[in-house]
Amino acid sequence: MSAALAPILGGDGDAALRALLAVPALVAFDFDGTLAPIVELPPLARLQPEVDGPLRALAGRTHVAIVSGRGIADLRERAGIASIRLIGNHGNDRLLGNSVTAQQAQAMMAGLRARLQQAIDRRFGTGGGVEIEDKQATLSVHFRRAADPAAAERDLYAMIAALDPTAKTIGGKFVVNVLPPTARTKLEALHDLADELGVSQVAFVGDDVTDEIVFADAPASWLTIRVEPQGPSGARFALESQHRIARLIERMIELLPAAAGGRSRSS
Repeated sequence: MSAALAPILGGDGDAALRALLAVPALVAFDFDGTLAPIVELPPLARLQPEVDGPLRALAGRTHVAIVSGRGIADLRERAGIASIRLIGNHGNDRLLGNSVTAQQAQAMMAGLRARLQQAIDRRFGTGGGVEIEDKQATLSVHFRRAADPAAAERDLYAMIAALDPTAKTIGGKFVVNVLPPTARTKLEALHDLADELGVSQVAFVGDDVTDEIVFADAPASWLTIRVEPQGPSGARFALESQHRIARLIERMIELLPAAAGGRSRSS
């Protein structure tokens, strides 16, 4: 755990959670590495039973969202709980629609994907451990299985920088996310959802570079929690292990005011 971050379970963490949950609040989570363990093959990621039950219980008491880089259909398959708001593509689900803006973004990403695939094939060959996950609005380039992941990451950033038009990139754990240049981030998606729900108190729990975007610029009233921090983080608190996420959710439920029962807070 980063020495700069206080633990969210116990002490100051309890006090911060109690204050947040004393009024209607939005509690949001990243998916991979936060609600679900990181796995070698992304399609194998699943909510564990010990997380699923508490998450459903929390969503029955307050607003809950999952904000992920995964495509929305993919996310729905893994965490499709009716009482939980799902946001995919780093908050860019709007680019999956039929509007002119969405269709232009999809066409741009399709062209970028084709050119990037050609560059990957030339550099790594087929079966070289570098794979593009096409989410239409965004791309995720996974390199966990490359022979030299560090070198693969450097090469991928160079390849993407050479593409025309220029794309936005966000790093991650053995992944480079490629987005349209005007794409939103998880931070903007959370602001919009909080406004829609009419709440000012937001908690966000995440573990990756995409989540640090939220941690760095979240309003002072938000409660930010980094899972398994390996270095400096903009979050206020830390959760020492992803395996403790179920306990964190259970603690949130315990700290909710008794009068907050039912879905009246999140209707």
